[in-house]
Amino acid sequence: MGDSRFRYVTPSGDAAAGLFLLADQGAAGEARFAFYHQLEIGRDEPGRDAAPGTLLVSDPTVSFRHCVLSRLADGRCTLRDLSRNGTRIDGRRLVPNVETELHPGQVIELGAGCRFRVAGEPPAAGGGPAEGRTISATGTVIATILVGDIRDYTVLVRTQPKADVQDSVNRVFASLTSAVTEHEGTMKEYQGDAIFAFWEGDLRGRQAGAACRAALALDRLARELAGDPAVWTPRDFALRMDWALATGSVRIDALGGARPTGLSMVGDPVTFAFRLEKFANDETGRILACHATREMAKRDYVFRDLGEIQAKGFDKPDRVYALEGLRVREEAGA
Repeated sequence: MGDSRFRYVTPSGDAAAGLFLLADQGAAGEARFAFYHQLEIGRDEPGRDAAPGTLLVSDPTVSFRHCVLSRLADGRCTLRDLSRNGTRIDGRRLVPNVETELHPGQVIELGAGCRFRVAGEPPAAGGGPAEGRTISATGTVIATILVGDIRDYTVLVRTQPKADVQDSVNRVFASLTSAVTEHEGTMKEYQGDAIFAFWEGDLRGRQAGAACRAALALDRLARELAGDPAVWTPRDFALRMDWALATGSVRIDALGGARPTGLSMVGDPVTFAFRLEKFANDETGRILACHATREMAKRDYVFRDLGEIQAKGFDKPDRVYALEGLRVREEAGA
């Protein structure tokens, strides 16, 4: 293992791992790295102190934490991409943060031409007490849904260079995702020009207030990002985002069976939030909310009544409101 590109911090024990990675297979400098319970691949840097079971690569296009290979209790092995520049198995780019099953003979590609072939035999299912099947706890919760959408996105895509659009939207959504997390929400997914986040709760409604607070913060952040030329680069097209909040009963489940890869959510609030956002404009205000959200959060937030709207696909009109800000209370004794 004399190749200076690699530095492997060998874990102790577990010598009969069964699988290993081959770098430069068949060449004089072929390197072999045993696959233990977990192997993480990342970028080597001067002075980096890595944990046992870490394979470091001297390549600036490899992320600090690039990908993780894991052995499951049933003997199967998976790879999860954590990187900015991507990881490929047999030429197919992986979806970030989704575990993909790995088999002997497959080739892992990352960085500037770094290739590893998976070799050996996968170990049998691990010993110890047998793992029982997880019982699904799927159920109905009261959640507040937040949808944020880029206004006139179709015009943006048709009039601006696609690379500028993609890079700018990625930067904006990355910042918005961090803000959702900071406000204790869950980012469910991106739908092209829209983000979809939610807050779980119950009939007491704390989640509605948290979602309102997040919506105001995300709206401010989006306007700040719109004015940052390092973030939003399309010329002659201003970034404007509209938002909608809807609260009600939803059913949440995991996608992917025993190895979940995402969340499924079904319920009228999801559909209504996406419909409601389309009604936002300069006159209504950027953040719209359903009646249930307003009722749960009106003690702490100011809403402006916009009257009733008839959303597509719904049987009857719904009363909607514009979220205008945090309610200012007079101090006692003032």
